[in-house]
Parts: sequence; structure tokens; C-alpha cells
Amino acid sequence: MDDYREDVAALARQDSDLAEQVGTFNTLENVLAWMKERGLPLGSLDVVTQDEFSLDVLVPLGPDDRHLVFGCT
Repeated sequence: MDDYREDVAALARQDSDLAEQVGTFNTLENVLAWMKERGLPLGSLDVVTQDEFSLDVLVPLGPDDRHLVFGCT
């Protein structure tokens, strides 16, 4: 969880509002609920399997080609 806090702190230096929105996430369910609240279609995310226990979820933030990546285990 320390890595996530560090990543959120780095995000806050670029986009404090976005960092505040995602800073408390600790499950994939949090990510999916947040996407729904923002009107981001769930079909727009990409899932990359890292190994049998972890995956990365890539969430497009809109037309400016920015993405958030969440590592899930």
C-alpha cells in the first residue's frame, strides 16, 4: 500500500483533484464505482494480466489520451 500512496502523491503534483478522488481506493470495486460516477464506460478499460495473482487496469480519462493505471492483486 505504500507504493500506492507514493503514486498518489506523484499524481497530486500533476492533478490534485484526480489524486484526491482516487487516493483512498483499495479495491478494483472502488475503481469501477468511480468510473461509473464519472460516466466512464466500463468497456473502455483495458486489463493486462501480469501473472496468476495480479493485473493492471488501464482507465482512459477522456479524449486527451491520459490514462490511469491501477495495479491489482
